[in-house]
Amino acid sequence: MLPQVEAMTMGDGVAVLNDGVLQQCASPREIYDFPANAFVAGFIGSPAMNLFTLPVTSSGVSLGNWTYALTPGQDVRTDKDIIVGVRPVSWILGSRGLEVRVEHVEELGHESYGYCVPTSTDVDAHSGEMNRIAVHAPKARGMKIGDTFCIAPSDDAVHMFSTSTGARI
Repeated sequence: MLPQVEAMTMGDGVAVLNDGVLQQCASPREIYDFPANAFVAGFIGSPAMNLFTLPVTSSGVSLGNWTYALTPGQDVRTDKDIIVGVRPVSWILGSRGLEVRVEHVEELGHESYGYCVPTSTDVDAHSGEMNRIAVHAPKARGMKIGDTFCIAPSDDAVHMFSTSTGARI
């Protein structure tokens, strides 16, 4: 079992360290739902949160043809790019958003995870380090290698972090 899984399932409080520096100390639910920074976001959860570095525009941030409008409280004036995080379970599979193709499927019986790549090559240029996007599918939906579909995150499940500090926005 992974150490973070043990901590999340057995502890009332969890401290996340990176190179001996405390990143966040909170309940497992708070750490999962509100990671303090991009390190915590990518460390907690299995599969890990999908993290994308995206340019900030006047309309918000975009990934493929999905755009997330920034609210006045999300102060990103000093960042020309931000890190956007979406957990694999937070993607909505449908006809809008970013078109992806499944390259690998991890079957778990009651659910599966597809590891997908965007079908458009423009997306790789925007996101920098994007390799694969982990997408959750319930047993009823399923997926297989070669499937293509669109994904968009549910609006309440988008996490944003500063590219300069890594801190939650």
